[in-house]
Amino acid sequence: MDFTGTWKNQYGSLLELRMNGEEIRGRFESAVGEWGKESHWVEVSGKALDDLITFCASLPTHGSLVSWVGQHTVREGVGQIQAEWLHVTNVPDDREQSRMWSANRIGFDVFKRT
Repeated sequence: MDFTGTWKNQYGSLLELRMNGEEIRGRFESAVGEWGKESHWVEVSGKALDDLITFCASLPTHGSLVSWVGQHTVREGVGQIQAEWLHVTNVPDDREQSRMWSANRIGFDVFKRT
């Protein structure tokens, strides 16, 4: 499976990927949340195995990391990456005892090839 190309998720976020063997490199621009307030691309990197994919992004300005893991499929003739994501945000040390529960969010994206 070649994941090279541009993908758009259900919220309008963009994912541009390039493959070199099983290595994935590219960039991601979110259309939602704090990211969605301004155009802001971040680098992504990961791996592919057959039609499986995983990639992650570091967002130092937001103090967070995001990882996606999913699988390619075809629906109604359109290639899709269906992926779970885990987003972790740093909790300041002095608030960890009371706020660590809020550090992780999990969700699901469907990226369609554009």
